[in-house]
Amino acid sequence: MAPNLIADEARRLPPEPTSRWILATFAGAAVVWAAVFCWQVVVLPDTFAIRFDFSGEPTSRWDKWPAQILSAVLAAVMVAPALLISRVVLRAPNLVSAPNSPWWTAAPGRLRRFERLIREDLYLLAAAALLLLALGETGITIAATSESGGMPVVILVAMIVPMAGLVAVVVRMVGGGGRYDRQPDLDDG
Repeated sequence: MAPNLIADEARRLPPEPTSRWILATFAGAAVVWAAVFCWQVVVLPDTFAIRFDFSGEPTSRWDKWPAQILSAVLAAVMVAPALLISRVVLRAPNLVSAPNSPWWTAAPGRLRRFERLIREDLYLLAAAALLLLALGETGITIAATSESGGMPVVILVAMIVPMAGLVAVVVRMVGGGGRYDRQPDLDDG
């Protein structure tokens, strides 16, 4: 069957639901980021430190509203792929590069499952990125509103967790753990 016909047929199939824990992780990260963003709007001074060295000391200052706009744009850029890229799988499967993609794109049922796997991984990437952004913004806000003016080292250390999450999802997407291996329940197409 031609790739366009397979994609057309896959789009007619009911979508596979995203795992609840992945949706909860994504939604939770979005809520955390939004709460930090709102907190910043309320408490940030008009000018504040935005860059810090590894000891937590400020190295650069910025104005509040350009920083808030940049934060919102960064969050949108992090979330947009999670919401949009998986749709490319069902529109132009030949543009997707992933482990075993020829097998995944060879039948409508496989392609529909492939779209879900990619969607879930992109949601996890977006969640980790939003948490990383929220932690960075938390540190900036604490620094801006504290007498010391430095970012707490605990925030810098805590940023390792979402960074590790980003790495784990990327490893999972490039084949670690067999997520994109052939799945026997789909061998018939």
